[in-house]
Amino acid sequence: MARKTIMVLVAALGLAGTPALAASGDVHAVVGEKVNLRAGPSDDAAVRSTVARGDEVVELRREGNWLGVRVLRTGEEGWLFSDLVKRQTASTLGGGDAAPAQAGFERLSPGFDGLVATIGERLGYRFADKVDQTGNGALRVVPTQEWLYNTGRDGKMYAALALYQMWKNYNNGRPVTVTLGSQGPSAITIADAAKGPELTMPGPNPSR
Repeated sequence: MARKTIMVLVAALGLAGTPALAASGDVHAVVGEKVNLRAGPSDDAAVRSTVARGDEVVELRREGNWLGVRVLRTGEEGWLFSDLVKRQTASTLGGGDAAPAQAGFERLSPGFDGLVATIGERLGYRFADKVDQTGNGALRVVPTQEWLYNTGRDGKMYAALALYQMWKNYNNGRPVTVTLGSQGPSAITIADAAKGPELTMPGPNPSR
């Protein structure tokens, strides 16, 4: 995979310039009815917001009986008391005998797939929910709701560009169409035309 494609994808998915997760990356579910998300690891720390039973959080770090987390539903970060959550999914960042994560592109480009999976592990949520080849050189990638919420308009556009470059390479330069998003006006499409690739995307204020 070309270095340019890798760098575009890293920037698009929000990894460039951000530190690695400080702890395991485990996913936990909130078991308390209404749990305070605090600004620090203490009962005296200010309450930033609350999370509800069933909300999922990604562990970023630990300090005593407190977990520093990112809430998958909102992207907000803060601290929760560890007794108020239950681990749902263990991180595979530590390696060992765990099977390597996949991002849905393994049949198209193992290198691209591995990079996307690694970025997803670092961010704490997956990028792609569904990857479909729809015929006639067309590829549709439906992102996860977590990625859509946590990624701005520019990031979505660059992600579409990275997907286009990967898909173009896979098709050996033949005309292709890449759509990022479900069917509807919120999707971003890059399609080869007679005068070159054409971009179709939402207006300047799409919902995140």
